[in-house]
Amino acid sequence: MTTQTKPFFYKNKLTVAISTAIMGLSINAYAADEEAKPDDNAFEQIVVTGSVGGRTQIESAIAVTSIDDEVIQNFKPNSEVELFRLIPGIQANGGNGPGGNANIAVRGLPVATGGSPFVQIQEDGLPTVLFGDMQFGNNDYWTRFDASTARVESVRGGTATTFASQAPGAIINYISHTGEVEGGYVGLSTGIGYDEKRVDFRYGGSASDSVLYHVGGYMKTGRGPLDDGFNTSESMQVKANITKYLEDDESYVRFYLKVADTQEPFYTGSLAYANISGNKISNVRPYPGMDGRSASNFSTLNQSFLIVNNEGGVERVNMSGITTEALALGNEVHYVLEHDIVVDNKMRWTDMSGGFTEPFHGPGVTANVIGSTVNGAVVDQIRYANGPMAGELYEQPYIDTNTNVFTNISDVGSFVNDLTISKEFNLDGSILNARVGYFYMNQKIAMDWHTNRNFREAGSSNPAQLDLFDAAGNQLTANGLAGFNDNWGDCCARDYDLEYTNTAPYVALELELDEFILDGSVRRDTVDASGYTVQSSGNAFDTIIDGVAIPTLLPDGKEEYPDYSESYTSYTFGGLYKFNEDTSFFARASKGNRFNSDRQTVSGKINPDGSLTQAGRVAAVDEVNQYEVGVKNRGEMGEADYTVEFTLLKGDFTQSNYEPTSTPACPNGGCILDNEYRTTGFEFYGTMRWSALSVIANATYTDAEQKPNGGTWGPANDIPELTYAITSQYEFSQEISVGLNMSGQYGNRNGAGVETENKPIFGGNIAYRPTNNLEFAIIGQNLTDEFALRGLSGVVDASNNVISAQPVLGRNLSASVKLLF
Repeated sequence: MTTQTKPFFYKNKLTVAISTAIMGLSINAYAADEEAKPDDNAFEQIVVTGSVGGRTQIESAIAVTSIDDEVIQNFKPNSEVELFRLIPGIQANGGNGPGGNANIAVRGLPVATGGSPFVQIQEDGLPTVLFGDMQFGNNDYWTRFDASTARVESVRGGTATTFASQAPGAIINYISHTGEVEGGYVGLSTGIGYDEKRVDFRYGGSASDSVLYHVGGYMKTGRGPLDDGFNTSESMQVKANITKYLEDDESYVRFYLKVADTQEPFYTGSLAYANISGNKISNVRPYPGMDGRSASNFSTLNQSFLIVNNEGGVERVNMSGITTEALALGNEVHYVLEHDIVVDNKMRWTDMSGGFTEPFHGPGVTANVIGSTVNGAVVDQIRYANGPMAGELYEQPYIDTNTNVFTNISDVGSFVNDLTISKEFNLDGSILNARVGYFYMNQKIAMDWHTNRNFREAGSSNPAQLDLFDAAGNQLTANGLAGFNDNWGDCCARDYDLEYTNTAPYVALELELDEFILDGSVRRDTVDASGYTVQSSGNAFDTIIDGVAIPTLLPDGKEEYPDYSESYTSYTFGGLYKFNEDTSFFARASKGNRFNSDRQTVSGKINPDGSLTQAGRVAAVDEVNQYEVGVKNRGEMGEADYTVEFTLLKGDFTQSNYEPTSTPACPNGGCILDNEYRTTGFEFYGTMRWSALSVIANATYTDAEQKPNGGTWGPANDIPELTYAITSQYEFSQEISVGLNMSGQYGNRNGAGVETENKPIFGGNIAYRPTNNLEFAIIGQNLTDEFALRGLSGVVDASNNVISAQPVLGRNLSASVKLLF
């Protein structure tokens, strides 16, 4: 247990939340006495994610939340991780930009390395990628919310451990429109005061009495709210499906198509001023010359850069952020056989690739570079390499020494299939639902990394490249370039082509006994690893660029050929008590697992014969234990209908993993992280509808702790104690509606234990519909233009109160027109 003393308010958060839930129950009981009925639709959504099937939300003994598309559109998330702030239990700092690369935690289970190790993103019930934390391939790269999505459904804990592989923390499932309701729309939106254009569209309906179809997507172009100086957004996605119902009107066959070609920026932070008092940072404000609310580290003076490819040739690549290309073909069959045996099969083949090209932000003190040794010589001067001040001395106090990185994601394609057979048995006074299933997924991970040492201006909204010189005037860098493929040492001139095959039989039983529902499920995963990885030998050679000798590394060294298999068992058991038709209680215990894939390589964990070393076997699988108790309640409060979901949480896990890049837990990269983690807390989700007003709120509180190998327990890194989001919408009339939203977090610490001040962010929207088929709208984010942080890289210069941080976007507005039909 942590020894830190917390204020009274923190100690009593759980008490306040429990009291609120109990008050809700009391109000509902009173309403029931008055024979008042809640909203018929409240909690009546059929759960399709992590469920045996056929259960509504209030009858499901799991923590499950469904967010419909209209709520998401009014919130206007600028990235997938901002969308996830609407989901309780999901903890993501955000601010990374539309490209992705966010660290997505859940229920206090932190992200020690990067990505989303415990959260799986699905589209229509199947994972887009098997592993959420692939190096330079996080799962939020590959999914985009657009008009084709009807709702986003999330299950935290519980059956996420047994109804999916590699998802012990949560499943987030993007569920498509399928054409049940005839119609659609075309919408055009544009940034107000910034360059961004987007077209959204969808249409669906019936082609015959037994055939439904839907097609939707978007196209987007521009520089975005952070003016990158050139177009960093060039994206399109189209998703379509067609459904044929069979003669019994229950069975159907559905086909899916997805085509995506996206290019979006990933923001890595900016300089800022702050008041620094011990381990607390407050009064954060913009740094002169680079306001992180409106500027990024992208620059017209760094739109492209040179790399040395695996064959030793010099190439020029564009600074294009995170790019993806995907073609996916899917099929779903729901077939009702005799004796009410139901067969469900979902399949998807995906051809997918992309790239990660970024100017990482890593500022330091300029005086620390002067006098240091770079490429065998002592630095005496720094001069602008390009831009309006090219050739002049660089005399600014801070300098960005982080990498220009290009990762060629040549293949992250996959084939996945999930087959289930289920049947309902009517027993004496009870109902037994049984399901057996078999999951198969083959995931490819093929990449080559190019991490160049680089020097650029810090504290500028359009940073120039910088060149270094020794005392004799000899140039040590070429247009800011100091080394090819060597920014993180000889670990990371890397080339690999890996393949992982995950098979998993599973079984689930659910017994309904009057007011009680009991369920349990077990899953047995086996993952086979194969392929190769090549790292650098460390033998550098010079590549001549503009007459300057640039040290170069290639992936020409130690080879690894993983050839091993790991099997493990996950389970969950729980029960639900239906107090009445409007209130239910549930409790659950779960043990889930996730397999460490490409992060096992180049870390000393694979033997020459491809088997795992002892350390590799220990680190191969992370086990996650979770316990939860929850209540779901709906009713009336005066003239308002409401719903409340409240869940108490407890969890723990142990993780051993390799982190090559710079993260809060591994500031210099190249770390093997062996930590234990534990967490307690709660998650809350509530809705209210009163006449023309609707409100949705969620909050997650966790007391998350970590203990390094051989260390003591202390606060976990980059896990906010409290995250929250509130959205509201008011319909003044059939023509005019107005919405307001607020989101924020509190109690976030970086890897050095520095706690940042956090502020709420307010957004809003207003819509005018002169006719039923035409809508004009304005949507705004950060309306008060707060300089609020979602993440802290670190303190750059404590004596001058300078930090490196990741602020949310400043005030930005967009206008749209939508034609409905």
